[in-house]
Amino acid sequence: MRKKSREKTLVVGLGISGRAVCALLLSRGAVVAATDLRSRAEFNGTLNGIEKAGCSLRLGSHRLEDFLEADRIVVSPGIPLNIEPLKEARSRGIEIVGELEWSWRQVGAPVIAVTGTNGKTTTTALIGEMLKQAGRHPFVGGNIGTPLSQWILSGQQADILVLELSSFQLDTAPTFRPDIGVLLNVTEDHLDRYDSFKAYADSKLSLFRRQDRANFAVINGDDPICKERVGEVPGKVLWFSCSDPAANARVDGRVVKAALAGKAEIEISLEKTKLPGLHNRENIMAATLAAMCAGVSAGPIQAAVDGFGGFAHRVEWVRNWKGIDFYDDSKATNVGAVVKALGGFDRPVLLLLGGRDKLGSYEPLIAPLSARGKEVFAFGEAGPRIYGQLRGKVPAGLYPDLGSAFREAVSRASPGDVVLLSPACASFDRYESYAHRGDHFKSLAAELDSGEQWI
Repeated sequence: MRKKSREKTLVVGLGISGRAVCALLLSRGAVVAATDLRSRAEFNGTLNGIEKAGCSLRLGSHRLEDFLEADRIVVSPGIPLNIEPLKEARSRGIEIVGELEWSWRQVGAPVIAVTGTNGKTTTTALIGEMLKQAGRHPFVGGNIGTPLSQWILSGQQADILVLELSSFQLDTAPTFRPDIGVLLNVTEDHLDRYDSFKAYADSKLSLFRRQDRANFAVINGDDPICKERVGEVPGKVLWFSCSDPAANARVDGRVVKAALAGKAEIEISLEKTKLPGLHNRENIMAATLAAMCAGVSAGPIQAAVDGFGGFAHRVEWVRNWKGIDFYDDSKATNVGAVVKALGGFDRPVLLLLGGRDKLGSYEPLIAPLSARGKEVFAFGEAGPRIYGQLRGKVPAGLYPDLGSAFREAVSRASPGDVVLLSPACASFDRYESYAHRGDHFKSLAAELDSGEQWI
């Protein structure tokens, strides 16, 4: 009898997670080809390892025959699912999954998964710290830091996985089921990729779709979409809220009070936390409930809350210059994140908005800007659209780039004001990443001492 040939897997997209899943597939003996629209030169040698291990590369274009000859397609998060080769493969019944889905199938450890429009990275990392303080050995990664496939390939061990997940990852995870799922919020984002806001919300809610009553769903009770669609969640729902005294986790002054059904309530002080703002109170409550579901007690949770320092580019104080405070919130790539950032200030804010447009509405900014915004400085590709929606409703100006917007904001700022980069847009019109954009903002602020001639 003729031996059946090994299954062929095509990996689409060779970013960090794409390269990692190629390496993992090859280590498992799979026949692997990979395709990317970029040229070989654009990868600066990063493909050498997987190519030497046996991966066949298709660079510069996607060939339909590669998709149709595959037994399975593993697609990277950045690849739109409506490209023609994927549509044709789907119509032929070829399995299409993401790096998350395929990697999750290879592990047996329990999973805490965190999604939401904003706050994912902080909450994921904070849960990881709570588990470490309790003596556990978590892997913390996914959409933050290390892809799951790369961690598996490393051979390191963990007794629990804590994964930050984007909507793009969830869209290609048809059987993924977290033991503990966390949904922080759902506001407009990625409308350049989804047909509607409902389609984006559907993606976020899919985190819970395959749960049952043995699983936990930690959900924001103050978020309108979460409250509206909680009936779709089959797991055990745990609410966190800054306003509902009946929620499983709630804020009472400078204390978070949290309880699971049948368990004694715990209290977590916020006095020493380095995470400012209402949005971080939500993140702390969500992390607390998730950790409690994983069996962590009050002591380790408190130690993590006290010691966790947050991340760069997330409402990060940069410096004070002549009484003006500069904050880098370049990670705020959607309007909801900017609304939360503005809510953390009780002083006049000069707001830098712009970058690559995600096609959501900027009008939700009008109310918080009317309350605490001094002026908006719109820049980049999205600048004209931002200016068009906000002009006449709040003070606003239009500038070609971040540097010119920054200089004008500084010239209009007074002692006690805040100059805030919280752009509500992707960075890819001029920058490699939100971090690259944030670093530019920081360098502009650092140069003020030597550039007073233009202030």
